[in-house]
Amino acid sequence: MSESLPERPLWSRFSADPHTHGDMRASDADRDVAAEVINAAFSDGRLDSIEHGERLAGVLNAKRLGELVPLLGDITVAARPQPPQTPVRRVRGAAIRSWLGLAVLFNVIWLMSWLLSGSEPFYYWPIWPMIGTGIPVVVAYLFPDRQAERGD
Repeated sequence: MSESLPERPLWSRFSADPHTHGDMRASDADRDVAAEVINAAFSDGRLDSIEHGERLAGVLNAKRLGELVPLLGDITVAARPQPPQTPVRRVRGAAIRSWLGLAVLFNVIWLMSWLLSGSEPFYYWPIWPMIGTGIPVVVAYLFPDRQAERGD
């Protein structure tokens, strides 16, 4: 089994600590955090389906942060280490996958046209579109923050 998370990091994920700012209005992000905790507890088998539904309804109907404390107070959530993929890795990964897909496509077209024509492959034309589509890949590797900021 996995270790459980300490209690404080859970409460620090809210816009304010529900224990000390219980009268503060809950935001959608606060309700999302609470719903995530309840769903994780249900998937770990800590809650049955009826209790999960009741608590989730309570979280979604919560108006104030203090209303979330009794719903989450007795739940410990198992740690799920999932390293977030950075925008730089996403941009670089998407760029190389796109280029490889196009390179394979160009080479398949060239190979099929050579095989069906019955002549010698005297000119390897896929090199030009591969170079042209490779330029954005090089740009993504040299300046990954620029594409990550734009959300490309």
